[in-house]
Amino acid sequence: MKKDKNELSPMMKHYKQVKAQFNDCIIFYRLGDFYEMFFEDAVKASQMLDLTLTGRDCGMEQRAPMCGVPYHAADSYIAKLVGFGEKVAICEQFISGTDKKTVNRDVIKVITAGTVTDEFLDDKTNNFIASVYCGKNVAALSWADITTGEFYAQSFESTGYLSELTDVLIKILPKEIICNKSAFDIFSASPLVVQGILPKFSQFTDSEFDLELAGKSLKNQLKILSLSLLKISDDSDCIRSAGALISYLKQTQMHALININGINIVNDSESMMLDVNTIRNLELIKTLRDGKRYGSLLWLLDKTKTSMGARKLQNWLVSPLNNKDKIEYRLKGVESFFNDNLSRQTLIDTLSGFRDIGRISGKISNNNLLPADCVNLCSSLSVLPTVKFHLSGINAKIIQDINEKISDFSDLCALLDRAISKKETDLDGEYIKAGYSKELDELRELSTNGKNCITDLQTKEREKSGIKNLKIKYNRVFGYFIEITNSFKDKVPYGYIRKQTLANSERYVTDELKELEVKILSSEEQAAQLELKLYNEIKSILCGYISKLKDTSEAIAELDVLLSFSFVAKQNGY
Repeated sequence: MKKDKNELSPMMKHYKQVKAQFNDCIIFYRLGDFYEMFFEDAVKASQMLDLTLTGRDCGMEQRAPMCGVPYHAADSYIAKLVGFGEKVAICEQFISGTDKKTVNRDVIKVITAGTVTDEFLDDKTNNFIASVYCGKNVAALSWADITTGEFYAQSFESTGYLSELTDVLIKILPKEIICNKSAFDIFSASPLVVQGILPKFSQFTDSEFDLELAGKSLKNQLKILSLSLLKISDDSDCIRSAGALISYLKQTQMHALININGINIVNDSESMMLDVNTIRNLELIKTLRDGKRYGSLLWLLDKTKTSMGARKLQNWLVSPLNNKDKIEYRLKGVESFFNDNLSRQTLIDTLSGFRDIGRISGKISNNNLLPADCVNLCSSLSVLPTVKFHLSGINAKIIQDINEKISDFSDLCALLDRAISKKETDLDGEYIKAGYSKELDELRELSTNGKNCITDLQTKEREKSGIKNLKIKYNRVFGYFIEITNSFKDKVPYGYIRKQTLANSERYVTDELKELEVKILSSEEQAAQLELKLYNEIKSILCGYISKLKDTSEAIAELDVLLSFSFVAKQNGY
């Protein structure tokens, strides 16, 4: 039967199905060691990424436009596309079937501006994604950072609710905003969006903002049976916004959002409402002249040593407290460090090498944790006893509260130190330490010293049989075998299995040799599989620490800001 020249090939049919399902995304379609893009995606991406546009036979008379990037370098290209406002769907390949040759492909994640989780993010700024719900004379906003697990919600019901909503959006500067239809109609032509100060609002399915469905999404995410356990329970607008945001994140990330395990309700009565013009004119975050951080109040005050502290400082600056008791609560901490030069400097020095455990906990949750992250996590957690020791002698309530929130991770540090190699930073090398797994050590030994094992076995068999010219050889057809000349046929030990007869010799195998052959020939593959299995077990253990890591990250961030304030005050002689 003659094939129709206008009929797509099976692979391209599948690609078209994926594209139809994710029609607003650029599809990164995995083929071997490359992510390929086809048709209109290829044309668009080749221009944005400066890639060579080629073609591929697809079953049609005309070749399909195509361009691609190496899978190991895909992150940088994805970051560029997302920076241009594009969404990227990762269609990964999976080897399945008993023959281990069947290749299936499916989308495992959709990456958007608000859901980027790689190293291209600014360490000192949150990567928020926001959800806006507008009803009749009311609005609600929720926002989250999946790299840290922060999750907030706020509602607006006053006569100036749209203005207040806009002011909060300016404060948090989300990288992506989803909304219901009413909000889209209101904000799509907003000057702030047109001028690029806020990203374009993207309309999400209105049904996801349904009160019942949104409430169910929240309960499932936060693992609660009733919304009455949350401060948000009587705020239907916040529920709609927050529940829709959770649904969107699950649809794009396609995995459990383990680090989003609580929601913070923002209350205007606790902080001063700063509008867009105030933040701009006071140059809190950026200067008026060139919009740079340099020269702003944030630049002046930021002497933080950690990324968590830098993000916390910016949050405090744009949302200053207006509650006297809370202001004094913070000031007591600053005063304590101002008056204690030794503790202040020791803690500053200790935090100087402290890594971003907030975002590392996000990597654990998002399953993109690398061995280098484990090493950084271990080195940071190992200094916490020193931090707690120096905090224990300070009487200020805020310092005591910070000390209480810092957990003991000695068991986790011991595990990571014992298991993870400091020499390998990614999953391509031997990242599990020697000595952690006896089985893995044996497989590695076989992989690198297989010939020595064969030589040892040959010596052993010669001694056992008394055949001095017994040899163990190898070829691609028969694998490993024992070769004995015909003159020693009568001395062949019991248990030898004849494999091949030659003119002057016989070839045999033994159960031990067969086992050794399997180990040698597959040891490298088995070692890689076992290493990944062990690493996945470690990641599963780490998942159980996410909540404590988040609390500790929050505590270190607050401590870092208080130290920064006291340092600036001391430096300027206040």
